[in-house]
Amino acid sequence: MDQSEVVDRLREELEIPFFNGTIEEREYTEADYQKIKSDLVQYFDDYVRNVEN
Repeated sequence: MDQSEVVDRLREELEIPFFNGTIEEREYTEADYQKIKSDLVQYFDDYVRNVEN
């Protein structure tokens, strides 16, 4: 999948309709996608959720 497909899929699966992340322009495998997704979730847990508490 390409860059735009990855961003569109992240918007849908993470329910962030206005997500506009910048990722490298290249072809991504499913494993690459899962890594990006887990990194975003981890970032949210570490930095965003901690601010709420």
